[in-house]
Amino acid sequence: METQLKWYHNICLAMLWGLFLFISITPRCFRYYILKPILALLLILSHYRHRVIAENLTKSFPEKNKQEIKRLLRSYYIHLAEVAVDIISLVGASERRKDRAVNWVNAKEVTERLDGKDWIAVGAHYGCWEYLPLWSRKQMCNTFMSVYHPMSSVVFDMFFLRLRRFSENITTVPMKSTITYYLRNRNKGKGFILGLLSDQSPNLRADTHWFRFLNQDTAFIDGAESIATKFKIPILFAYTRRVAPGRYEVILEEIYDGKEEIAQHEITQRYATRLEEMIKEQPELWMWSHKRWKHTPEKQEKYFGTSTC
Repeated sequence: METQLKWYHNICLAMLWGLFLFISITPRCFRYYILKPILALLLILSHYRHRVIAENLTKSFPEKNKQEIKRLLRSYYIHLAEVAVDIISLVGASERRKDRAVNWVNAKEVTERLDGKDWIAVGAHYGCWEYLPLWSRKQMCNTFMSVYHPMSSVVFDMFFLRLRRFSENITTVPMKSTITYYLRNRNKGKGFILGLLSDQSPNLRADTHWFRFLNQDTAFIDGAESIATKFKIPILFAYTRRVAPGRYEVILEEIYDGKEEIAQHEITQRYATRLEEMIKEQPELWMWSHKRWKHTPEKQEKYFGTSTC
C-alpha cells in the first residue's frame, strides 16, 4: 500500500518526524498555550484561504451577520492551529496520552456488541479527525481499516501513514482500494472495522444525488452506504465534542443496524443530518477551508443533462 520513497524523500521524512517528535515531547502548556497561538496568528495574518472559508460560512449560516461570520472565521483559524498541535503531539505520544486524547463515551457497549464483527465507523473532518483511528486500541480483536485519500506530497503522505499506526491491528488503505481490500480480507477469523470520513466532496457523476445540507445542495461520498447495504453490516456515526484543548469525547451512534430494509440514500441522509447537527453545535470545528461545494446540481445538469435532488 505504501509508495517507495527515494533517498531525498527519506531524508525529508526523517527531518519532519524528528522536528515534530521534539515538539511533541515539550510540556503541554507550551504546545497549547504558546505554540498554538503563534500558529493561529500566522494563519490569521496570512489570510489562509480566507475567501473560501468566508464564503462557506456565509452560505452555511445566512442568519449570521458579517461580524458573527468574522468571529467564527477567526475561531476556525484558532481551531486549525490546535489541530496542527494535536497532530504534532501524536508523533511522540505515550500510550497514556493517546488514551487521554479521546473519551469514548459508549466504548463498553460498542465493544460488547460488535467484538469480532464487521462494522463501519463514519466520521468527518471535524475536531481532530486523526484521533478517530485511536479506536483501534479499544477493539484489538478486530482489524481497523483506516481509509485515506493519498496526498499529492509523497513525504506528507508517508508521514500520515506512519502517524496512523496506533496499534498492531490497524491497516491503512487508499480510498479507491476499499472494497477490493475488504473482499480479500474479510471472513479471516477477525472482524473488520472500516473507518471512513464521508464529508468530502465526491466526483461529479450523472447519478450524483443531492442532499440539503447547511442550506445548500450537497453531494456526499456514498461508499459507506454502498458497502453496508451490500454486505449487511452496521454503520456507527462518530459524534464528536471538544471538551478541552487537544481532548475530545466521542459517542458512536448507530445510524444503520445492517438488517433494516431501507430506501436508497436514506443512510447517507441520516449521516448528513447528524453531521449538520454536530457542526451547528461547535461550528468552528469543521474543515471550512476546503472547496466543499465546488459541484452543484446546475453543473451536473450542464455536463450530464440530469440533476437528482
